Amino acid sequence: MHVLLEYLAIGVLIILFITISLNIITDVTGRLGTVKEEQLFNVAERLMDKILLTPGYPPNWGTDFTQLLSDFGLALNGTRTPYVVDPDKVMRLSNLSVIPNPLLINSSRIAVLLGVEDEYGFRLEMKPLLYHVITPLEYYPTPGLPTPDIPSLVQVQVLNWYGIGVPGANVTGMLVLIKARPSPNGGLEDISYTVFVESNITSALGECTLDFTDEIADYFSGGNVGGRHWIYHFIILHTNWKGFVAIAGYSEPPERGVPVTGYVIGDYIFLNRSVDVPGASTGAILTKDEIIQAIPEYQSLLTVTKIEWLSNNTPPPWPGLIRPWEEYRVGKIEYLERLSSHIFVLAKWKGSPIVVTISRIPVIDIVYGSREATPANSVTITRIAQIYNYPYIIKLTVWRKVEG
Repeated sequence: MHVLLEYLAIGVLIILFITISLNIITDVTGRLGTVKEEQLFNVAERLMDKILLTPGYPPNWGTDFTQLLSDFGLALNGTRTPYVVDPDKVMRLSNLSVIPNPLLINSSRIAVLLGVEDEYGFRLEMKPLLYHVITPLEYYPTPGLPTPDIPSLVQVQVLNWYGIGVPGANVTGMLVLIKARPSPNGGLEDISYTVFVESNITSALGECTLDFTDEIADYFSGGNVGGRHWIYHFIILHTNWKGFVAIAGYSEPPERGVPVTGYVIGDYIFLNRSVDVPGASTGAILTKDEIIQAIPEYQSLLTVTKIEWLSNNTPPPWPGLIRPWEEYRVGKIEYLERLSSHIFVLAKWKGSPIVVTISRIPVIDIVYGSREATPANSVTITRIAQIYNYPYIIKLTVWRKVEG
């Protein structure tokens, strides 16, 4: 009897010991998981600070193409204000599907410069806090002129970072008509512009319409255009929502399904080779964003400048070019406003005048590592930065390549 009780007692003690051991193991494993998450969060914090608070080297690598980039950082060199990013550095991260970036800094290069290529994967997203979707609804015909029809009624949708429509936003649309005369040498002369302004408030879905029909009709009926003139046109949008400001530019594509855009990096502009330009020296229109952000003086919100288009016979001595020089039409801008968020290039497409709109506030989405779904055991950090004094959302997600 005593022997049986002893065996039962020993069995109970063994079960109790195993249960306590399992609880200890579970608790330790949970603590280790928390520590790992905390460590990953610290890694993400350090990377975000490195990206947004340091300029990299050379500190002006956004515009200095002659030196090899040896340290990565997007901060505007020389500023004392934190979280202000350099637009030229951001532009070197942009890679549009319609035209590859000839000076692209890709995800693999960024990972090496940040020192995370072996252990971590990441996704870097950059986008304006507010952005626009512009849809022309009606057009004003321009018979007898080598000019595409002008959008006279446009629908504007204002979206936030999450892609949700923003109600109650004050949208000001500026339709710009540019009059120019082709010169005997193939360039443009007597460039002048007129601005028409319409405003509206977005609905519950973040939508509104802007109607320029009457202003366009008055312009063409008033004898403003002679037979030898070309008319270019584009739209600038300025939106104010609860103190947050956004800007957008829009021009009609030369043909349906043929988007035309490009890059402005430093003082140089890169267009698709298929775009023609009127002469070796032609014009571009720059936005004066410091005027747009204040009380808009609409007739003085733009600056006309020249572009000297370079010959492919003399390629520039840039070691950073990742695409053949001959694939692009490259020009040097004579004068570039420091706060020009958009540049509108006066060009030609199959003999007709077009405007190429280039935004210097691009949407960036860079992934290093698996391009499938982001791992569940990842850390995401979001910051609000500034680009041209506009709010710019920076989102960094970091994960370990191998867990262990």
